Amino acid sequence: MDGQTQRPAIRPGTGSQPLRRKGFYDDARLEEVYRRRIERLSHGPPSKLSRRLQVINYAVMFGVGSYMVLYQDFGDKPHCFTGLRKWYFNKIDSFWSLSKEEERELRERGQLK
Repeated sequence: MDGQTQRPAIRPGTGSQPLRRKGFYDDARLEEVYRRRIERLSHGPPSKLSRRLQVINYAVMFGVGSYMVLYQDFGDKPHCFTGLRKWYFNKIDSFWSLSKEEERELRERGQLK
């Protein structure tokens, strides 16, 4: 030999190189998608600002969705949110008002007229 060491042949399935399956990357579009995904890995994770904006975005979307379902005026006709609205406003009313037993107890103590 001329002083160079020979590298052993790469055996299939050892993980040294990916196997090229026949027909797997014959589609240029699939190969381009694969290459783009590999390139994105080198960009690293998103910045803290990006993550904070994403969380704020989710909170705003939740708020707008809740407003649309619970408070948006869809007219007097029944609609798909009518049952949920009735349940929600009954819960809100029961939270901000006294039950019959609580009223009776407060009247007995003289704290309610």
